[in-house]
Amino acid sequence: MHKPSAVDASADAPLTPRQRQILGLLRAGKVNKEIAQELGIGLGTVKQHVVALFKKLKVRNRAMAVTHGMEVRATAPRLTGDGLLERRPCIVLSVALPDSAPASAGRLLHQTLAAYAFDHDALFLARRGNAGDLIFGVQRPREHDLFLVLRAAHMVYHALANDDALATALHGGLTAGMVIASMNRHGGWSGEAIASPAIAQARELAHAAQPGRLALGSSAADLLLALSPCAPPPAAPEFFAFQALDRFPWNAGYEQQAPIGREFELGHLDALLESTTKGERRLVCIEGETGMGKSRLCRYVAARCAQQGGCARHFICAPGDNGALVYALPAGQPATSEDILAALKATTTARPEAVIVDDGHLLTKDVLTEIARQAADAVGRLVLVAGRRFAEKKIATADETLRLSRLSQSATEQLVARTLGLSDASPLVAKLSRDAAGVPLFAIQLACQRERGRLPLPLRFVIGARMDSLGLDHVLLRCVARQSSPPSLDELAATMDTSIAAVKTATALAIASGVLHRDDENRFSFTHPLLRQAVIEAQVE
Repeated sequence: MHKPSAVDASADAPLTPRQRQILGLLRAGKVNKEIAQELGIGLGTVKQHVVALFKKLKVRNRAMAVTHGMEVRATAPRLTGDGLLERRPCIVLSVALPDSAPASAGRLLHQTLAAYAFDHDALFLARRGNAGDLIFGVQRPREHDLFLVLRAAHMVYHALANDDALATALHGGLTAGMVIASMNRHGGWSGEAIASPAIAQARELAHAAQPGRLALGSSAADLLLALSPCAPPPAAPEFFAFQALDRFPWNAGYEQQAPIGREFELGHLDALLESTTKGERRLVCIEGETGMGKSRLCRYVAARCAQQGGCARHFICAPGDNGALVYALPAGQPATSEDILAALKATTTARPEAVIVDDGHLLTKDVLTEIARQAADAVGRLVLVAGRRFAEKKIATADETLRLSRLSQSATEQLVARTLGLSDASPLVAKLSRDAAGVPLFAIQLACQRERGRLPLPLRFVIGARMDSLGLDHVLLRCVARQSSPPSLDELAATMDTSIAAVKTATALAIASGVLHRDDENRFSFTHPLLRQAVIEAQVE
């Protein structure tokens, strides 16, 4: 009995990925030797593939194969090329003026939205009838996108403020969801296509909103609750007034519940607060990636100061057009970096005392340096600066840095169990905890939205922000995600219809970025199941 070789094939079977790859090289005019060099395989192996390809296509020579191959390529689904359709998380702001508004007002509205979109990598959709939409997240989702959208809404109001009748007639809607967009292979919108029900939803919210109000959709409210560094917004309708959006808009007091899994940090900060009553001072940096609980620790320190009759001056930073915007909490009123420095010099008899700066990594190097300098003289005060990461040169005189690592499995299970209201011995708790991989935000979101079957929208933003910043090959990620078992370099090259050298370059970047892992058998897989799930859910066939 004939035993088929690795390149043998029946004439009725579909082309294998490698055969499609070789067919493409034949169409490019490559000879067998050039094909072998480009694919990194032996010349004899190429000849065997070519013979099997001729047999499968029922042709006798290269010319016939190339002609027949053009028909095959037109119908076979492919992952290659610079353009890909992807599902991406987005936030949509829709604002409008009454039809009776003068054309000059509509033009001003469009100009303001277009300029803001240009400055912040958003997409602007102009509409007839004095209306327009901003879409954030297509070019690159970011955790601060919701804040930027709210800033855009206030800027439109401010641009119209010279005419009270126009400003008070402005109405808008804000929602979040998924968008299908044509993307470049290594990230960024190609400009060819975009579609999302969130656009229509935002317009419907705007249509239903009262004059002077911004209506918030439920999905945007969920995103606000998950990614904002303060408590959820109150339900009062005046909270969404355009004229009030110059304030930090989603603070409703301090959370009293201590974070799970941060016992060491909590105890240490309590001890430092106690030391301020004895006149001691301390400058502490808290570092950690998105979702690790930096803001919760800041709120905890502020709450502890209040409970003990002390004084906490709490500031939070947000991205602005010319550096960070600063807000004073808990009221959320606009402040400046000078207010932070003034708080370091202010005198009070209240003890314990703390000056807290959340998202301080958004501040400039000069401001951070000055904070560190003045903190050295802030006797009887704990100065806490939290952010993603601070270079040594920025806060060189910090007394210590608390770097928030991932939670232990047991702590993650406690957090998931508390969120679900279940026993931490539940199989569901164990599974969600493994998927969360020690990230508190992931644990809470997976627990809250476990029944939806898809990644929660806040996690799509967090994961998307990380993945898009790396410039990875999206075709490579799709190919790895689709495989039921980890593929090899050779298998990836065949599926991607490219050379071994190109795959080596793409996988090396993905490994260095912490997205892919290569095992002892030189096969590739995602470092975390949620990364793979995000790639799978982003695919549009």
